[in-house]
Amino acid sequence: MKKIIYLISALFLTISCTEEIDIDLNSSDPQIVVEGNLPNNGQPALIKLSKSVNFDENNDFPKVEGATVELSDNLGNSETLDEISPGLYSSNTLTGIAGNTYYLTVNKEDKTLKSHSTIPNQVPFERLIVEKSNGAGGPGGMGSTTNYDVFVVYNDPGSETNYYRFVEIINGEIKSSYIFDDRLNNGGKTKNPLISFNRNLNSGDTLQVIMQCVDENVYDYFNSFGNLTGGPGGSSTPANPYTNIEGGVLGYFNAHTYEMKQVIF
Repeated sequence: MKKIIYLISALFLTISCTEEIDIDLNSSDPQIVVEGNLPNNGQPALIKLSKSVNFDENNDFPKVEGATVELSDNLGNSETLDEISPGLYSSNTLTGIAGNTYYLTVNKEDKTLKSHSTIPNQVPFERLIVEKSNGAGGPGGMGSTTNYDVFVVYNDPGSETNYYRFVEIINGEIKSSYIFDDRLNNGGKTKNPLISFNRNLNSGDTLQVIMQCVDENVYDYFNSFGNLTGGPGGSSTPANPYTNIEGGVLGYFNAHTYEMKQVIF
């Protein structure tokens, strides 16, 4: 984290003066990075474990094999996850149910990481709107080329605080992650743009958008570093400034609702 602070400070100094700056990128011990997802669509929980690397190293994050990964819920159910491939752990019996809280424990050597996440009530994904956009200034593109604007429509319930995450996938590859809350539009029909300036779609392409209702801690994780692309179920970064992982400094555990819509071009 120290090297990130130094880098940000250097950027501000570069803007304000022309003094030569020596950025001290200190090496640090590798940290376990947790990328955990548990949907409510009957699919298993998937927990990806890797290790961070230093700033000057290649972005080849070593997989954490042989960890003991346990998942339980507020109803007393629990299980030890199977390692289905190096660094990737899957549940067999526990599935996501809206309203339940899930507890994750990761043990590796002398390190114990814990987290919990609650699946909120599901808000239906009413519509996925895709429109051609010509010229600069539109949410979908810039310049004179033809691009696409993408909008998501849902009916936000006014009786509760809601947090949303939308994952955009093109031809099976995760491209972007977007987050919203309902502070400014609590209750009623909501139409939000998924803003992207490099959305390239051609005939035969498939656009999929997954809507997740997430809890506040998960929202804070993604909000802490903006809308970034990520791993098998979401965003991650080797130096994220916020985490809902106790005993660790990197990653997230996200128990969420799941609904997907798609458009084939």
